[in-house]
Amino acid sequence: HTHYFSLVLLHMFPNTKDEAVREQITRVLLERLIAHRPHPWGLLITFIELIKNKQYEFWSHGFVKCAPEVEKLFQSVAYTCLGTTIDRQSETSDASGRGGDAGASAGDLAA
Repeated sequence: HTHYFSLVLLHMFPNTKDEAVREQITRVLLERLIAHRPHPWGLLITFIELIKNKQYEFWSHGFVKCAPEVEKLFQSVAYTCLGTTIDRQSETSDASGRGGDAGASAGDLAA
């Protein structure tokens, strides 16, 4: 059930026309990640996939950049989950060849 629910959220995020839905998905994941550990594995893989995979364009959404404090919070949580900093430029440009390719994608997980 966890894997299926993760895939549903990852499918909904880029396919909804309503930015409020993306923001709400992100808010719920973030609230749980801010809580004390241990974090459920489904929460971790869903959030990591969301921030690393270029398909979701996570770092380009307005709710991520609405205030410097919010953006720093996202970067801090991303660092905690990944153990490394995120190069957000590679998330928005194809020229670098990096980005969301490191790790399993949602499509890989479904196979």
